[in-house]
Amino acid sequence: MKNLVNVGIIQPVINPDNAWGLTSEYDLNINLLSAERVWDEILIGLIEMLKVDGRPDIILIPELHIPVSKIAQIKKFSKKYNVIIIGGVDFQVNPTNKKKIRNRGIICIPDAAGFLSSALRISAMQFGKTYFTYMERNMFSKGIVGLGACEADPEQNMYIFESEQLGNFGVMICSDIFDLERIMLYQGRIHHLFIISLNKDLNTYFAMAESLTRMLYCNVVICNTGHYGGSMAVSPYRNVNQRVIYKYIGQQMFNTHVINIPLTKLEEAQNFDFINEKNSHIPFKSSPPGYKKQINTRKIIEVVRKTSEI
Repeated sequence: MKNLVNVGIIQPVINPDNAWGLTSEYDLNINLLSAERVWDEILIGLIEMLKVDGRPDIILIPELHIPVSKIAQIKKFSKKYNVIIIGGVDFQVNPTNKKKIRNRGIICIPDAAGFLSSALRISAMQFGKTYFTYMERNMFSKGIVGLGACEADPEQNMYIFESEQLGNFGVMICSDIFDLERIMLYQGRIHHLFIISLNKDLNTYFAMAESLTRMLYCNVVICNTGHYGGSMAVSPYRNVNQRVIYKYIGQQMFNTHVINIPLTKLEEAQNFDFINEKNSHIPFKSSPPGYKKQINTRKIIEVVRKTSEI
C-alpha cells in the first residue's frame, strides 16, 4: 500500500448552456468542433502528466467530457502508460431502448493496478449515473435530434474498487453526490471517493466534499469542468490548514494538476480505536460517531446489485 496516491485532475472546458445546441431540440452529443477541442485539451493534460515527477496513479476527467468516439483511445492510453483513468463519457442511448439516454463514466484499469479480486480481468468498464439533474431531464423531454422526446436512463449499480497498492475507492457522477444510499454503502469501505462532475453550483459541492470527507472518513476528490472551475480534494486531517489539499476556482480556463492524497496513514486512522488509545501520532480527526471499518466488501456489492435489479 502506497504512502501517497498521485491523482491527476484534467479540467477541459465545456459550456453546458450551449454545448448540446440551443434549438428546440438538443443534439445527443456536443458538436464536432467542440468535441475536437475538448479532446485536444484532454490529450494535452494526459501528455503533460507523464512528464512530471511522481506521475499519476489515477487520472480524472470530468463528467460528459470524453467523446464517445474516443473511448477506445482512452483505453489504449491507460494500458500503454499503466495508469487508471476515470472519466465522464458524452451522452449515450440505451442500446435496447433508443428513447432512454445514459450518462456514464468509464474506468480503465491497467494490468499492473494491483486489484484484489482474482475474478477481475476487465481492462475497462462503464458505470452509470443514477440521479439526473432537472436540466438533463428537461433537455431529454424537449427532444433529441433524430430521436424525439426521450427520458433519462438511471443506472442503479454501485461499485467499490479494491487495490493492494492504491487502496479502496468509490466513484460517483455529479449529482449522485446526494445519494444517501450510496454514501451509507461507502462508509467504512473506501479510502478515496472520486467524483466526476459538470456542475456550476460550486459552493454546494465544496461544502458536500468537506462533509463527506468527515462522514465517510476518506479522501474526497471532485473533478469538475474548467468552464466553472470547482475541482477540489479534501482529506479529514486534524489540522484545518492541511484538510483542503487542492481547490481550484477560475472560470473558462483549461487546467491540469497532479496532487497527492494520503493512504497508509489514513488506513491506520480508519483502524484506530480513538476511545481507548492515545491518538497524538494520528494526523487525522477522530472518526465520526458510529464509524466502523468494514470487511467483505464483495458480498455487500453483490447484495446492492441484486437489490437494484428488483
